[in-house]
Amino acid sequence: MGYSILPAIPVTGLYMVTYLLYRTGFIGRAFHVNLWNLVILLAFIISGIGGFVLMLLTEAGVKFYLNPQLLYWHVEAGIALIPLTVFHFHCYRGSLRRIIGVGK
Repeated sequence: MGYSILPAIPVTGLYMVTYLLYRTGFIGRAFHVNLWNLVILLAFIISGIGGFVLMLLTEAGVKFYLNPQLLYWHVEAGIALIPLTVFHFHCYRGSLRRIIGVGK
């Protein structure tokens, strides 16, 4: 089963649309940031839970018919989140610096 970067395109496209709406004043900055913080958080939690379940099943030696599909979607979610997270951190690097305490 091969992996693709295609899932990253609609997610990043939606981010760009909401970013444009924020920059043109149709939606507020707080709404845009909170929306995507929530999306990123939920996606990382879901991907993390999927990875944890895969690890448990693998370590226990359980051969489950969903293992390949779970692995596939776990990796696809990670691929889709990479450009989104990088773009989000780049746009809000000032907030990120304050959170991690760099540049004080």
